[in-house]
Amino acid sequence: MSSRDELLARLAAQRLEPVPLPSLEGDWTRHADPRERFRVALGEAAGRVVTVGIGASLADVVAGLEVMRSAVICSLTPMCLGTREPPLEPHSFRDVDVVIVAAQFGVAENGAVWIDGSGVPVRAALFLTQHLVVLLPQGEVVDNMHQAYERIGASLGASPFGCFMSGPSKTADIEQELVVGAHGARSLTLVEY
Repeated sequence: MSSRDELLARLAAQRLEPVPLPSLEGDWTRHADPRERFRVALGEAAGRVVTVGIGASLADVVAGLEVMRSAVICSLTPMCLGTREPPLEPHSFRDVDVVIVAAQFGVAENGAVWIDGSGVPVRAALFLTQHLVVLLPQGEVVDNMHQAYERIGASLGASPFGCFMSGPSKTADIEQELVVGAHGARSLTLVEY
């Protein structure tokens, strides 16, 4: 018997005590002000929140964002009128400066937003763009991931794709140094309207 086979046999012979799964029933984290907790959590994840004020229009607020003023190409919503719309092919998004996308709801405990694939013709666009602008209706924030999954469950199967996003891309793999935008969007701006 080889040393590899001997090691695998010893591992297979080990028996661990079964551990019961925790109950999913109970009091999960609730926030006195879920919207404010969401804003703080998104900021902690290197995202930015902008609110459409009274009397302002969503289109004007989005057009006034710094990332929009410097954008050459943006995509995915009517707010990009006047800019070149790339074809709906994933590789075409490598040069896109800004992608604007609607989120269905946010999660207060971690600052994540749920983006359903039905509003994203090319899902790779979320990860290939330089800057991501996410539109979220005010009040569409749940307290925790348990509520988030309950909400997703109601529409499960309606879209072939969906994902949670919390801030721009981040990694700390190399020497535990945080790098924002290393392998995805360099910034995420959430616009509450």
